Amino acid sequence: MAERGLNRSDALYLMREADVFTLAKAAEELTRKYYGGVVTFVNNVVINYSNVCVAKCPICAFYRLPGHGEGYVRKPGEVAAMVERFAKELGVTELHINGGFNPFLTPEYFDELFREVKRRVPRVAIKGPTMAEVDYYAKLWRVSRQEVLSRWKEAGLDAISGGGAEIFAEEVRKVVAPHKISGEEWLEIAELAHKMGIPSNATMLYGHVEKEEHVVDHIFRVKELQERTGGLLLFIPVKFNPDNTELKARGVVARPAPSTYDVKVVAIARLILGDRLKVAAYWLSVGKKLASTLLLAGANDLVGTMYNEAVLTSAGARHSASVEELAEIAREVGKTPALRDTFHRVLAYL
Repeated sequence: MAERGLNRSDALYLMREADVFTLAKAAEELTRKYYGGVVTFVNNVVINYSNVCVAKCPICAFYRLPGHGEGYVRKPGEVAAMVERFAKELGVTELHINGGFNPFLTPEYFDELFREVKRRVPRVAIKGPTMAEVDYYAKLWRVSRQEVLSRWKEAGLDAISGGGAEIFAEEVRKVVAPHKISGEEWLEIAELAHKMGIPSNATMLYGHVEKEEHVVDHIFRVKELQERTGGLLLFIPVKFNPDNTELKARGVVARPAPSTYDVKVVAIARLILGDRLKVAAYWLSVGKKLASTLLLAGANDLVGTMYNEAVLTSAGARHSASVEELAEIAREVGKTPALRDTFHRVLAYL
């Protein structure tokens, strides 16, 4: 069934009714058929340019409102110096950068930020910010989304991170991200970026208030975007951790989803996406041990070392992993680890 392509009703039936072991086995067989036994990841550093954000998403433990004593904005030179240090000491080839909806930032701030990084470390790819940030700053600066993307690309932006997608279904977004763009708008901005030659990832935040049909719909819409543009680099299911979030404080989500659900989400993603797109085992959100299991359930990428990550860490995630630690996660389950760049070109088999 999976090889000839699932439709929405097939996928929903499998996610609801199939046992987790059957799903994982089918997804692993499909992954090996299309991608072999190689598991890739990038050596990257994560830097948030600011934690000041007016979106007030109840799923987020990272943001601080304007005027908060813990709010910050990093100077472009500070960011560039951090990237340069990580490149020299740990060999990172990618900067993953985003922040929030900061009403005090100007177009010139981002011009200087991206240009300074490229001046100091020209070989490091800049990936970020998110589709939601593109929309927010376009509105703040009263320009088009295309103008924001064009300006960022000219200043040095190489790719866009996949954050802000959450779950595309509007009834879910009203609960988890009521002040962000709609799912349709996220897809529109992604398609625009791809047509402008700016590739991106796509994420899906799961394990909060969504239902199986929302997960299936989200993945199909990612697949359809990829079929239209070919601009997606990686699909990243991100497990929600409620610690320190408003959703937990309000009693909406008490604890993380069970690991069996993690396996089902990754497996159904592979069964839907087939050979269209890699699927990530995002160790930072599920933990390193479970990430190994997900590599036997349809996943074939570990995202990255994620040095200095702060957003998921603020909700209780473990910090970074070295290149060797990620390689070992792959080896544990008989896979061949490979270091890649931002654009999924293999740099070395490990």
